[in-house]
Amino acid sequence: MTDVVVVGAGPAGATLAGLLAHRGIKVTLLERRQDFAREFRGEILMPSGMAALQDMGIAHLIDKIPHHTQTGIAVFMNGRQLFHQAFDPQDLRGLPPVAISQPAFLQAVIDWASESEHFEFISGVSIRDLLTKDGQVAGVTIRDGNQTREIAARLTVGADGRNSFVRRSGEFNAQEKSPPMDIVWCKIPCPEEWSSVHAYAGKGNLLFCYKTWDGNLQLGWVILKRTFGDLRARGIEEWVDVMANHVDADLGGYLRTQASAIQRPFLLDAEADCVDHWCTHGALLIGDAAHTMSPVGGQGVNVALRDAIVAANHLVPALQENQLSTATLAAIQAERMPEIAPIQKIQAQPPKLMLSRKWWGEPLRKFLAWLIAKPQARARAGSRVMPFLFGVTEVKLKV
Repeated sequence: MTDVVVVGAGPAGATLAGLLAHRGIKVTLLERRQDFAREFRGEILMPSGMAALQDMGIAHLIDKIPHHTQTGIAVFMNGRQLFHQAFDPQDLRGLPPVAISQPAFLQAVIDWASESEHFEFISGVSIRDLLTKDGQVAGVTIRDGNQTREIAARLTVGADGRNSFVRRSGEFNAQEKSPPMDIVWCKIPCPEEWSSVHAYAGKGNLLFCYKTWDGNLQLGWVILKRTFGDLRARGIEEWVDVMANHVDADLGGYLRTQASAIQRPFLLDAEADCVDHWCTHGALLIGDAAHTMSPVGGQGVNVALRDAIVAANHLVPALQENQLSTATLAAIQAERMPEIAPIQKIQAQPPKLMLSRKWWGEPLRKFLAWLIAKPQARARAGSRVMPFLFGVTEVKLKV
């Protein structure tokens, strides 16, 4: 029997498992895949995420993995640049946004957690069922190769993402908060001297791009839900041409010349929701399993790391003192929701405005472009993006 079984070795699950293990809590971390060699969309560590890693004592791991530090942001409307602003280290508390290789990051976290004798990592297993005993969750049944076996635990943590098995099996109820959008996710070779995040808006489209950890340019083209099918059927060159029409002339021309070099394009169904109650007797959800985040603002990995810290603060003393209760688990949600709820609300606003095809959409976008171009108005509007950079609530590791 283990103290805690964590399902899902993403940022929330892996860091929580490591925090618990290094504090003497026996943890088994389960991962469905054999390794982390797959495409991730959660690549950007905001200052809030970097601060969380510093608090955990593992920020040095970033220096050991492929990464790229973003130097500024440029915003465009209808193909015209509104402003370009370099990041001021003082404004960002010395923590500029960093694009990381999430596979390398997760492996580094696993290696760090494995330094504790209280940590066990099992990959390449599927979760078959939740164990129950006396009316509460008491672990999981897994399929490991050709064998099925049980892992009993005092606490089962579902950190297995937006398609969480623990959420489904535990019959957790979620409230949909999805914006009406999809996102086309792909990479192309990065132009020389590109180091800032670029955001393009207008004409019912959003597109953001940044130089990522592997030296490529990561593109995220946000579009209205169910509008990509026809373009995709007509081939890559045609949808790249449409995408190029919504950026400035320089990038548009570059996209057209690089159409044949596009790497691993896929359509991401942009979902956002939040579970009503993150816990039940013997089980807890964190990260995307508890609150699937929209891709707007690059919040997923950052709020996941902050979830792990808050969860550790509550779980470590309760488990060490054998005082774990549903009230302990509920307190984690109570502490996190004052941050999760407003961030999800802010995330939902840009797609509704920028993708709107109603009569007032384009006049309003032009007015906002005129307003944002003014430094004083931009400074006042900057308070709206602070939650994306620094979070909403104070999160500090206390155990």
